[in-house]
Amino acid sequence: MKKSLEPLRLFAGQLAVLQAEARALGMFAGDRELVACPRCGLMEDVTFTGLLITCRASALGEDTGLRFEEIKAGKSRCPKCGGIVTETPETPAAKTRQAKRTSRK
Repeated sequence: MKKSLEPLRLFAGQLAVLQAEARALGMFAGDRELVACPRCGLMEDVTFTGLLITCRASALGEDTGLRFEEIKAGKSRCPKCGGIVTETPETPAAKTRQAKRTSRK
C-alpha cells in the first residue's frame, strides 16, 4: 500500500512557520547549533523559557543584549569583535550543551 507524503509536507510547512514565529519573538527555534566566538568568547545560550541570549562563559545566563548576525547558513558575525563564526558541533556552546545533555541521562 502506497502512503501519501502530503500529511508530512503539511506538517513540515507548519513547523517552518512556527520556527519563524519563534525567531521573531527572540526565541531559539532549535533549527541550528548555537554559536560561540573563538576570538572574544561571546556565546549564544538559551534560557529555560526558550529565549536566545548572548553571554560570556564567566557570566552564563546574563544576557549582553548583543546578537550574532547570520551572514549565510552556518556563518555568523560576532556582534562584539566582528569575527566570523562558523557553526560547528565543536563550538564551546555546543560542548556545554552536550555535557548538560549527557549529565541528565
